[in-house]
Amino acid sequence: MSESKKTLAFVGVAVLLMGTAVLATWPRERRPAEFVGQGEPFFPNFTDPLACTSLEVIDFDEETASAVPFKVELKDGKWVIPSHYDYPADAKDRLAKTAAGVIDLKKDVVVSDRPDQWEELGVIDPLDTKSTSLKGRGKRVTLKDKSGEILADLIIGKPVPGRSGQRYVRVPDPRQRWTYAVNVNVDLSTRFADWIETNLLKVDTSKIRKVTFDLHKVDPERRTLEKGEVLTVERKDSTAPWQLEGGLPEGQELDTAKLSTLTTALADLKIVGVRPKPPGLTQDLKLGDGKVTPTTNQALASLLTKGFYPTRDGLYSNQGEVRVACEDGVVYTLRFGEVTFATGEALSAGKEEDQPQDKAKGKEKEKDKEGSKAEGVESRYLMVTAAFDSSLIAAPAPPKVAEAGELPADVFQRTAQEKADKEKAEKEKAEREKADYERKVEAGKKRAKELTDRFAAWYYVVPGSAFRDIRLDRSALIRPKSESKDTAAPPASGLNFNPGGLPPGHP
Repeated sequence: MSESKKTLAFVGVAVLLMGTAVLATWPRERRPAEFVGQGEPFFPNFTDPLACTSLEVIDFDEETASAVPFKVELKDGKWVIPSHYDYPADAKDRLAKTAAGVIDLKKDVVVSDRPDQWEELGVIDPLDTKSTSLKGRGKRVTLKDKSGEILADLIIGKPVPGRSGQRYVRVPDPRQRWTYAVNVNVDLSTRFADWIETNLLKVDTSKIRKVTFDLHKVDPERRTLEKGEVLTVERKDSTAPWQLEGGLPEGQELDTAKLSTLTTALADLKIVGVRPKPPGLTQDLKLGDGKVTPTTNQALASLLTKGFYPTRDGLYSNQGEVRVACEDGVVYTLRFGEVTFATGEALSAGKEEDQPQDKAKGKEKEKDKEGSKAEGVESRYLMVTAAFDSSLIAAPAPPKVAEAGELPADVFQRTAQEKADKEKAEKEKAEREKADYERKVEAGKKRAKELTDRFAAWYYVVPGSAFRDIRLDRSALIRPKSESKDTAAPPASGLNFNPGGLPPGHP
């Protein structure tokens, strides 16, 4: 080979090696922003928040290494919570707001396209069974329409350091590896209480007229009923003082602070959990007379495990009952059953109770031995019924009929026309009062029926503090009479002595 050809060959090899080196060290071109969708909405086809009829949020419990699902959906025209026995959800407006927040999510900043960083960013799918990591699991949010089609599906991870309101977000799709920093303004609560009407009774404190405390107790171990005292307090209207039926002992008075706490607790009685009643019991309670006749072992066991005992004389409860009568004729009966200690879904839905009775009882005994009070929040089972009592609504006074020989009410009445006009006005007034009374009676019956239908299907779980504020005994209701601060000391003598002399103007 000639020298010139050798030189050209060496030059060619050098150029080739140089090109290879340049290509190897040249910065890799990043994918264009339009390819990864930076700045675009996550779900461009999802534009109508009202199209969403289902929201599922799946969290991850690191202690139990398990996914924790929470779902709200529209079923048969009603919003319900499937994880809580299809309990009615107060979800329409909340879900629409949540859906609107998801629609507004945009791929603000591309952070990573590396799956090995998902744990650090907190966007591992909580449903991923292949990943061995318990850390870094995100919260998966899925929204669907009425046909079951997915409108949005994403995983929300940890907050972005130094960027208020931003979180790491990715789509759980194997074809999309990118994680974004996103402004997230979406309320994704999985708390049962955040999705329901927590105010159980919806009673106005000013309308409460009478409260009766039936303080019986049931001892399930000895299978005995301890008859307790029955106390009733009542008042004529919201401004009148409370009175104890039968009167107070000498030197005693009602504790007005305790009564104020009582009415507030009734008006603000919160639901922290629910359990379904068997269908047979629900039907019995919908009849409105409060009588319960369990016809199956399941129905009987359902009552007994919650602290309620059916007898020939009626239904008794572990901790008695409180009857609350209101001016609209509605009478609530609150029956307090067993105490329970739990947190989370065990409190709000009682999942352990779905187990066979013998297994559940075994676990309950274990908890008692280990000190269940330290493991959960004190709460209590409550059964509520509603009835209507027309005597609580003031009936109009019958028109007064003048007896023979009785002087007319208006002795100065001069003409027959004036007398006729007065009688007509009184008749019209009586008719208005009667119509108003009948309207109140019908409204009271309707409300009692609505409440009966609402309460019939459920055992409620309420805070232990509410139980103590509502179920009051004699020692809590009555206290020694306090000295009145307005009582002034009597004068030393009967004389009105004026040491300053005569009043001004007198010599």
